[in-house]
Amino acid sequence: MRIIALAPPTFDVGTIERVQDADSLRRAIVESEVLVLAPRYGSMIREVWADAKKLRWIHSLGAGVETLPFDLFRESSVIVTNSKGIYADALAEWVVAAMMWFAKDLRRLAASQADAKWEPFAVQRLEGATLGIIGYGSIGEAIAKRARPFEMKILTSRRTGGTPINDLLAASDFVVLCTPLTAETHHLMNADRFARMRTDAVLINISRGPVVDEAALTEALRTRRIRGAALDVYETEPLPLESLLWSLDNVLLSPHSADHTTDSHARAMALFHRNLDRFGRGEALENVVDKTVGY
Repeated sequence: MRIIALAPPTFDVGTIERVQDADSLRRAIVESEVLVLAPRYGSMIREVWADAKKLRWIHSLGAGVETLPFDLFRESSVIVTNSKGIYADALAEWVVAAMMWFAKDLRRLAASQADAKWEPFAVQRLEGATLGIIGYGSIGEAIAKRARPFEMKILTSRRTGGTPINDLLAASDFVVLCTPLTAETHHLMNADRFARMRTDAVLINISRGPVVDEAALTEALRTRRIRGAALDVYETEPLPLESLLWSLDNVLLSPHSADHTTDSHARAMALFHRNLDRFGRGEALENVVDKTVGY
């Protein structure tokens, strides 16, 4: 069984045969049954799909799979799996850190320390605050697990039910986006939705940048329509230098690294190898992606 991996040089794929670009992928995929890839390379599959006659399984090293050509996959028997759950704990911890950043005004503390200023001020408690989670899968569940010890009120919304999004927005002190990026969730947070949020509310986005209309968010932040935002993802990455987000004092910016822990790559490969054992035995795989809905 031939297995190939399409991943950045910094991602250790062990002894798996690595391909580097579209040309090497095209040559290798002719005889390959399994493809392991980082999501950023998903668009390359479309270029070589006609040559992937023996391909039986594609595994994404990330949880997000929006770059993959599901229009092609739906017409084939190829199984698609992802790394859902691997990054949930790290992302949930980052969400707690972001809530603390705003609740305790850590930016102000750091600035006062740098200027040697003694300026006491009041801070917010997370206890009793309302956390709204949009997209209640493994990441949303991990966030809720960590919010409960703070005795926060938790509202959730997902495709199959929960609190309606507009009601959730109106009630929440912190709104966290965990939803996958699909045609339905593109610009889910737009100017109308920001207008429904409380003026003292904070948006936290750890899903995908295009889930948020960034221009509308920037305006909501600039005019203080909402209190602030903590962002790990953006419509364009890296975030362009001309973006106003860099200069706003009510934004916490992270370079799409909230899930990058010292062991995240190893954990992702461990999941793949567990699935590879299942694949070899003809058993059902973990984290099979629904090719109809795209996640």
